[in-house]
Amino acid sequence: MAVDLSGVNFFMPVFSFLFVFILVYAILAKIKIFGDNPAVHLFISFLFAIFFIVNTSLVDFVKFSSAWFVVFLICIFLMIVLVSFTHGNFDAIAKPWVAWVLVGALIGFFIISSSFVFNWAVNWAKVWEWCNSDWFGFVLLLVIAAIVSWVLVKK
Repeated sequence: MAVDLSGVNFFMPVFSFLFVFILVYAILAKIKIFGDNPAVHLFISFLFAIFFIVNTSLVDFVKFSSAWFVVFLICIFLMIVLVSFTHGNFDAIAKPWVAWVLVGALIGFFIISSSFVFNWAVNWAKVWEWCNSDWFGFVLLLVIAAIVSWVLVKK
């Protein structure tokens, strides 16, 4: 039996507002760029969150990004579990560059998702056409082979 969740779209601006409000407040409270004054943190996070109610394209950006961000986090979690099961201890394998690769992947993800939602400087029809060609698989296999070769030779 399928569940109809179309009513959630009605509340999406409110969810986007709350998500941005909580996220900005947590970041400001953590880094303390404006001191320890919670009133300033609340005011600034409220201002940022208001933009996500006023501009509907920002709500679309949050919808698109949050869904794929959760998929990305689940994939990272499953890879960590897989590595932990095969090697016994993830801390022995995890190097500082792993965190930088993940941060770079997240930054790339947000740049790509913003270009997809706001439709800037990317012809997505050409990208999908190229991804569905035989050359994309060939180039992807070459990149994977180069990375694997580099890692194996380095050891």
